[in-house]
Amino acid sequence: MKILLVSATKTEIAQFTDVLGNPTWVNKHLVKYQNQHHQIDVLITGVGMVFTTFYLSIILANNAYDVAINAGVAGAIDKNIALGRVVNVMDDYFYELGAEDGNKWLSIGELGLLNEDDLPYRIDGIFNNMLIQTPQILALKQVKGQTVNKVHGNLASIETMKTRSNAQIESMEGAAFLYCCLQYQLPNVQVRAISNYVEQRNKANWEMPQAINNLNDFLKKWLNN
Repeated sequence: MKILLVSATKTEIAQFTDVLGNPTWVNKHLVKYQNQHHQIDVLITGVGMVFTTFYLSIILANNAYDVAINAGVAGAIDKNIALGRVVNVMDDYFYELGAEDGNKWLSIGELGLLNEDDLPYRIDGIFNNMLIQTPQILALKQVKGQTVNKVHGNLASIETMKTRSNAQIESMEGAAFLYCCLQYQLPNVQVRAISNYVEQRNKANWEMPQAINNLNDFLKKWLNN
């Protein structure tokens, strides 16, 4: 099987790639691994939806894969999701894609700039209808995500966000990954480990090491099975 693993940073998946063996570097963003059963290409895009879209589009235009997996950490808006938990983001959307009209927010659909047939983007976001169907992935909690350029860390903007979003987690790359994969009809999954809650920024409350450990443990078990 030919697998594409996409992550914003090396740090988030280093524990996993360390056990894959000797890498073959294609360039500073793409590295290839080969084991007895799989070829695994690892794409490090950099943080954010622009970099993710650019580098992932180049890779998918020039390579064929059986599956793609986006792995990283995320902030939880829903505080019922425990810190460190690994989740499967089934729905995602570009939170800032729209317009302000005074105190009112107009979504891209309300602006009349998106139709229901502009697949894979729906009025309310992007749904992963090409989910990788393995027991390990199906066992994960399914959540709705939002993708942002600016992560929320201000109480006023967080309260505003909650009035117009029902997302449970927040990342900076997820919707871009999902959009690209669906455009190329590539089975995929976005796997996120919760490192913090979306609240006024306080890194003392974060559980980044636990989130990274849990994420990499999941990747190892998923590949082995």
